[in-house]
Amino acid sequence: MCEESLSFPPYPTEPSGHDETVEVRVGTSGGNRVFELTTTAARRDNPTRHRRIGERPADPRILTGSPLFDALFAQAIDDARLNAVSSIRDGAYRHGEPIPCDCFQTGEKWTYVWTRDVSYATHLGLAVLDPERAAITLLYKVSPFRDGLALPDGLPVGSLQIIQDTGSGGSWPVSTDRVSWAFGAEALLATLHGTAHAAFADTAFRALSGTIEADRLAAFDPADGLYRGEQSFLDWRDQTYAPWVIDDLTTIATSKALSTNACHFKALDLAARLAAERGDTAAADRYAGWAADLRAAVDRGFWLEEKSLYASITTPDSPARPVETFDMLGLSLAILTGIAGRERARRILSAYPHVPFGAPVYYPAQPDVFCYHNRAIWPFVTAYELLAAVEVETVAAFDHAFESLVRAAALNLDNVENQEWLTGRTWFDDGPCISSARQLWSVGGYLGMVMTAIFGYRPAAEGFRIAPFLTAHVRDRLGDGRAELHGLVHHGRRIAIALNLPPRVAGQGHYALREVRLNGAPVTGLVADASLRDDNTVDVTFGDLIPDDAGLSLIPVVEAVTHDDPRVFSPREPLITDLVVEDGRVRLNFEGQPPRSGRREALLFTVLRDGEVAAADLSDTVWHDPVPLRPGIRRAYRVVARFEMSGNASHPSLEAAIEADAVLTIGVDGAGVERRDGRLIFADVAVREAGDYRLALLYRNHSFHIQTGVTNAVKRVEVFDAEGRPVASGIVQMPHMTPVNPRRRSTFLPMHLRAGRYRIEIDDFFNMSYLSSNATYISPGGMSGPHNKADIRALDMIRSG
Repeated sequence: MCEESLSFPPYPTEPSGHDETVEVRVGTSGGNRVFELTTTAARRDNPTRHRRIGERPADPRILTGSPLFDALFAQAIDDARLNAVSSIRDGAYRHGEPIPCDCFQTGEKWTYVWTRDVSYATHLGLAVLDPERAAITLLYKVSPFRDGLALPDGLPVGSLQIIQDTGSGGSWPVSTDRVSWAFGAEALLATLHGTAHAAFADTAFRALSGTIEADRLAAFDPADGLYRGEQSFLDWRDQTYAPWVIDDLTTIATSKALSTNACHFKALDLAARLAAERGDTAAADRYAGWAADLRAAVDRGFWLEEKSLYASITTPDSPARPVETFDMLGLSLAILTGIAGRERARRILSAYPHVPFGAPVYYPAQPDVFCYHNRAIWPFVTAYELLAAVEVETVAAFDHAFESLVRAAALNLDNVENQEWLTGRTWFDDGPCISSARQLWSVGGYLGMVMTAIFGYRPAAEGFRIAPFLTAHVRDRLGDGRAELHGLVHHGRRIAIALNLPPRVAGQGHYALREVRLNGAPVTGLVADASLRDDNTVDVTFGDLIPDDAGLSLIPVVEAVTHDDPRVFSPREPLITDLVVEDGRVRLNFEGQPPRSGRREALLFTVLRDGEVAAADLSDTVWHDPVPLRPGIRRAYRVVARFEMSGNASHPSLEAAIEADAVLTIGVDGAGVERRDGRLIFADVAVREAGDYRLALLYRNHSFHIQTGVTNAVKRVEVFDAEGRPVASGIVQMPHMTPVNPRRRSTFLPMHLRAGRYRIEIDDFFNMSYLSSNATYISPGGMSGPHNKADIRALDMIRSG
């Protein structure tokens, strides 16, 4: 019996901190290895500190000089096996009754399938481990419209929709990251083969094309070329957005997110390639052109040169402005999709602030918010950082991510959902509020680290490539001799990969790839399926170490229990207390909110006027706008606070606006307003002066809770001039509202109008309740049928220029 132990130090200021140790002993049973793992760390929701894992001959397995590393890979395989189920369940569907599905559930505590979870998990590792089950799971998140419902105008005939799960304000298009599905689909198209590949490719194109066209209508902003919608994964409103968004979810719906736009880019890029394979040149050119335009728009809309980072989100204004918050998922996806070029990608990985045991998913941390997305490490995001580091050969970021994934899996004897950001524990201080065992994308992330990054297996439709990324640090962890990966199945053929480990070398870098041999013969580039036997061995030999001196940004050591230390937290957003108009000019009064405990740091303020910077680095909280008001034109202000020393910035304040004489309001009970064939028609809208206008509907939508549901009211608006000619059209949405709000404005439809009379027609578009997948949903818009209603009380025409 062989054994190994590894100790991990605590966070420096953790109360009663001490080293935690993991020990593994390896035995055999029936010719297969059995790993006995023991940890000294407390396991959340599990009183035992021991786990026994037996390898199975049919599963992938690794054999290295590190018994612990071998055991942790076996643990990820075992976690995936435990998540492989014959039925799933969720209380929101069929009243919690089992739903037959030979698929992967999301985790021990999450027994359903969610689009983003399975998509990222499949992309990270499940497509390689079990492509058939991963495909079933991914296809569960695709749906036609319900029987009897016509396909909305503008969607391709025969197309499908990717499901946006229940969520903020009644779901899509408040949230639009359902296109993350494209990451999983791309991975499966590389691992499926034969008729399974052909069938999946056909469904994937139908789902992507339908979704892309719907999102282009409902979520695309031609003003800046970006897609609107909530952040991908960071979708808990009061975790990573300003607190005031909870009372007005249209602000999330109109803001843009880096991660979500990276997903839209991937969907467009994949759809273009699938269209080309089908011989649909027009669609291929259309989607490829949109993808190229979006890549440029992301650079314009999110990149902050002085930070060497893309911002996570923008303000909900027009023009939108990047908010100085940052997230590792969005950054990693920007690197992996190629949105960020190599030079910029390496800057990102060096500049992003890391904590001792990983990368916080979101930075700076937000004060007054408990630990879940905020103040947390999520292994699947760390795995994406690791793959991004491989993409641009950034060794420090790779090694830090490697240690983070190994530490989490080892100490917890599990691929856990998340950890508190400083101590790396699954419970410390006030969270994370939930951390499920064997979280599916954490499992996929660990598998991807081993199979994709370290052993370099890169499947493709007609073969595979071998591109291992072996750093000096990881090479030290693997022991001596060879590191072997057995049990891969590539397009029906068995593959074993052996890394002939080079001599240990001091320094930071990765080893050059010298030679790859397939069954004894040297190969380069793509290893074609036609060259494979039933059983195949790939031997990899390395050359010299390629040095890499790129550094890693580490946050200061702060108290483990801090909730607002200015060195690592953002300031609380300012409060605008008053707008005073004096002789046609505005005096703006506002308040900063300094830290309530611990270190104090001076605040500086930036004033935004109509989305643009009007003044910066103010220390005074009274500001006189030198630009006079324009009569009859709306003006709006926000204020951003910044800590003078750390530079950490707040979310922008709640908007304060002057709308005197700038808004034409027409109530639904007024003359010339009628309801006909399900449409709401404002037959005679008089525009007195030419200019830029924003159309909004004043509404109430209390269909369901603000945090969930599928009944966001989504309407198509068409504007016609006096001769009946169309002059503007678009989609507006009216998300769920908190009960205390009597009415809100919908999202805006911008337009330029001449003076004259107009007819405005409002009709249904669609929401997620129209999909057959929600026919078993137990809340509004589910079993009772589609629901796309809001209590519209008035039309607002707001002059903005």
